[in-house]
Amino acid sequence: MSTGNLSSSKKDYTRTMRLSVIEGALYTLAFNATQGFVYSTLALYFNFDPVLVSVLAVLPASSQLVQFFSPVIYKIIPSRKKAIFWIAFIARASFVIIPLSLVTGIKNKIIVAIPFIIFSILNSLVGSLWTSAMKEIVPEDRRNKYFGMRNTIATFAGLVAWVSYSMILQYLERENALLIIYLICSSVFIYTAYLLYLHDIPETKVVEYGLTMPLSTLKNKKFRNFLIFVFIWNFAIQFAGPFFSYFEVSQLKVPYSYLGILNIVNSLLAMFFYTFYGRVAEHVGEKNMIRYGITLALAIPFLYSMMTPSNYKYLLIIDVVIAAMAWSAINLAYFTLLLKIVEEPSEIYISMHALVAGISSLIASYLGGITLNAIKNLRFFGLTGYNVMFMIAFALRIGALISFIKLDFGTEKHKPLKFVEMSQIFLRRSKD
Repeated sequence: MSTGNLSSSKKDYTRTMRLSVIEGALYTLAFNATQGFVYSTLALYFNFDPVLVSVLAVLPASSQLVQFFSPVIYKIIPSRKKAIFWIAFIARASFVIIPLSLVTGIKNKIIVAIPFIIFSILNSLVGSLWTSAMKEIVPEDRRNKYFGMRNTIATFAGLVAWVSYSMILQYLERENALLIIYLICSSVFIYTAYLLYLHDIPETKVVEYGLTMPLSTLKNKKFRNFLIFVFIWNFAIQFAGPFFSYFEVSQLKVPYSYLGILNIVNSLLAMFFYTFYGRVAEHVGEKNMIRYGITLALAIPFLYSMMTPSNYKYLLIIDVVIAAMAWSAINLAYFTLLLKIVEEPSEIYISMHALVAGISSLIASYLGGITLNAIKNLRFFGLTGYNVMFMIAFALRIGALISFIKLDFGTEKHKPLKFVEMSQIFLRRSKD
């Protein structure tokens, strides 16, 4: 290959990396309308039951199992770039169903559930194909800083979304507020699909398309150990995951204006920590970063297990600070650790990872919904069934942390660090 072609290729990927930052920011802005208090408000408006709330909220995670079939997509659409665009377009454009339902007055929860199902399944396939492409596009020595920066900008877009959505819900009648929010959501989603079309995507290295191909990854011991953690961790976070925001809106009756403020604080802190962790991750290693994040994340369900209408104001403030510190570390290091472990063709590894994560999330959300249905009317010393649910989630996360510490992923070049040691390193690096 000539020098000119090399420069051109590099230039194209630089442009794609920039487009990916913009796409990630706008995607987050739209995606936030399908999460948190906005989703909970939609669920209350259409009278979702706890099982439906749980299953739909966890679909983005549980639908990862369809990524197992992503290599087979190339039989239908041989081009990775075309596959990413068309699947993303269909998935994201499906959300026009919600504003149409609100305009026409068709108050049917099954119809409203359709875009969540379509989006979760198809967008999950996009995620698998996109991740395998980004492994080739972003150089390994730049991944922590690049994804830290990308996540920071996406978090800022999420902040704008939370502020806007909370104000719309606070000051407009509920039906009109939901209509405006999901008009914005569906429009931005469609534009993000167009941005994906503009990406310069390297073609796949998959040469066979058998359904059993991803199973061959189980021969890789370090990846097999990673899958064990993936199953345990996804089960732990998805068991009660859909009910944190639902609890705030339906039980605690937290004002939307207050929720908006909390999300602003969370987003600002997350922006800082994504940038900070992106600079220090290479000095402590991904496994230490994830362990640090999980340790902090233990506090989240514990705080909710004690939360009542009389004390939620200060407990939620503590929660958003801890959540920003914890999830920034986990999200950044988890993704870069996954990319470090997988081998080529990366699609089959990412597909297997998604299958395990999806199965775990689906089982957890279903069992979580059944459990909450059984205990939701429980009253125990001022606590409700929701508080008990979060106590169970706390115990599950402790189990996930213990399993993570014991597993060897074969990639760690840094010695295991204690929580206090990590904090000391972060403090020193912040002064540099």
